[in-house]
Amino acid sequence: MRDVPIRADDELTRRMAALTGKSLTPLALRWPDSANWLWRSEELSPQLLKLARRSPANDGFWWGIQQLFGFDRWQVPEALTRVPGWLPPHLPMAPLPMTFLDRLQQAPLWSLPWRHAAPPVMSEALAARLGDQLGLLHQEAQPGFGHPVGDISPLSSWPERARAFVENHPRRDWIGHMPSWPQPAKSVWCLPDLRSDQFLEGATDWLWSDWEALVWAPLELDLCLLELLLENAGHRDAFIAAYGRRHPIPDLTDYRPGMRALAVLLALHGEGAGDQVSGHPHWLKD
Repeated sequence: MRDVPIRADDELTRRMAALTGKSLTPLALRWPDSANWLWRSEELSPQLLKLARRSPANDGFWWGIQQLFGFDRWQVPEALTRVPGWLPPHLPMAPLPMTFLDRLQQAPLWSLPWRHAAPPVMSEALAARLGDQLGLLHQEAQPGFGHPVGDISPLSSWPERARAFVENHPRRDWIGHMPSWPQPAKSVWCLPDLRSDQFLEGATDWLWSDWEALVWAPLELDLCLLELLLENAGHRDAFIAAYGRRHPIPDLTDYRPGMRALAVLLALHGEGAGDQVSGHPHWLKD
């Protein structure tokens, strides 16, 4: 028996329609822990409406983002919409603009323009675009780790912050021995929950549809998390060829155990995925 798709129920949809004054169709969520309820507005120029359903109070990923980076999107829903304007221009997968509309029982509500496009599967084409995308996002060093509309900490304090996060995490048992935490080289824009389904592949262009978890984080974290998406040598070669036009791949050997520990504790690949994450090939080895 197939699982029944999760979507907003009739009562929540009715309340959303009353709040927005729009006719709405609830959309199926891709994951049980999806961050937002989703609707499509039925109008001449449809919108995608996103109502936050997960927060640091009820979700391990968002709690982890708050603990590591001092960022909670529930606290700054309007300021969050300014992030695309702070990113480098001419990204090969441009971020869709997001507008803050209102709150429903404290939960933020945003809208994005509707696009007739589908999330791509992981492929050499996507790996190459990710190489270009990260190459541009890594051009400029940020003044610390955190978030420009939240807390910003000096990069020198990252090893202590990361070590304390792992040591005091409620699921510390998911990690074996405590990894080492060398000093990162610089801080860059990083999407901790990077996945292929956060992009859209249209007929003429590709778009970045889900960027709201973007933070300033160590360069080595972003590359170690990207590495976990690469499935074969073709993906690796496509990413390195594109990324390498702007930056060399740094030596991740000493950083990889710690960054993968964070991936496990943030449940980026599902709860209890320690063996899967730790055993993933070192595609970006020097």
